[in-house]
Amino acid sequence: MVLPTDLVEAVRRRPAMYCGDVGEYGLHHLVYFLLDAVYEEARCGECGDVVLELGGDGSVALFSASRTVPAEGLVEVAKGAGFFGRSPKYGWGWDSMLVVSLGLSSRYQLDMWADGRQWRLLGEHGRPLGDVSEVTPTEPMPVSAGRGVRVHFVPDATIFEVLAFDRARLARRCNELAALAPGLRVCFVDLQRGERTLWHLPGGVAQWAQVLTEARHRLHTEPVAFDLAWDGLRVQCAFQWCEDKDSTLLSFANTVRTVRHGAHVNGVIQALRGALAKLSGTLRREFPWSRVSQGLMAIVAVSGPERQMAFAGPTKTLLAIAGLEEAIRKQLKAHLVETLRGHPVTPRLLARRLK
Repeated sequence: MVLPTDLVEAVRRRPAMYCGDVGEYGLHHLVYFLLDAVYEEARCGECGDVVLELGGDGSVALFSASRTVPAEGLVEVAKGAGFFGRSPKYGWGWDSMLVVSLGLSSRYQLDMWADGRQWRLLGEHGRPLGDVSEVTPTEPMPVSAGRGVRVHFVPDATIFEVLAFDRARLARRCNELAALAPGLRVCFVDLQRGERTLWHLPGGVAQWAQVLTEARHRLHTEPVAFDLAWDGLRVQCAFQWCEDKDSTLLSFANTVRTVRHGAHVNGVIQALRGALAKLSGTLRREFPWSRVSQGLMAIVAVSGPERQMAFAGPTKTLLAIAGLEEAIRKQLKAHLVETLRGHPVTPRLLARRLK
């Protein structure tokens, strides 16, 4: 499994172009790229388990119970005919992710398990050391699965200015992944500390909203949650109101945290304000968002093909999919009116309109 020489050289010559920068941001994106690939596999039903290990030697390893290259194709791949590409023959979507993560490593080890057998490739600076070899006896996978891939690498100290991974940052990313890909089991292991944390949120963003408000006094027992579809996209949102006045709104486009929100959040806010205005009988007057959001934990997540994720600007902090805001507003408002009519939290929310 060989990275084309010219591509490896291009990645190493201009690393910031591929991972953002050569500081902390770019370093962590080497891992994020792999987690993004896992998310796509999970979204398509091709992965149920992932294990991210943070080593004490500056290395990181990710195992995924994902599709693998067929054993009979390993020689062809190792000779450079492909690199886990999206070709019809292999259909494995990790190619560009691995090009960057392995290309910017000082050393790597790639293991694959399939059909009761294991294969391994060692490499340095994005290039393999020798050919793929079969490992005998077969080593156990990190989780019980019929197939899997493990990518273990050390970032190159001649490229990156920062080499220490932030444990809390990676753990938070794993938590988000488990919520955004409902049913995926995500395990984070800190080998230096001897700590292991498992996230499994089959309830998706609704269950995550519950987890995030466990220490707060909730105004209702179960989050108000919806799952909508529009133009090939899936929109999930959850609302949990609490007694205090602290408010949090988290939004995502696939695995990207949209810190400036955008069309998906605007549509949700308009739908919620419109639903409460209708329930209060004040359709001609806006329901103040500052009142609605008091004590609210809200999560909005949009998932779908990467080609549909349009952003305003290169930083991907603001989602700008044309038509999405209005589509969410129309669909969600009707659902909210039906759900909130008679809901125990509604009288508390409507009372805020009069303050």
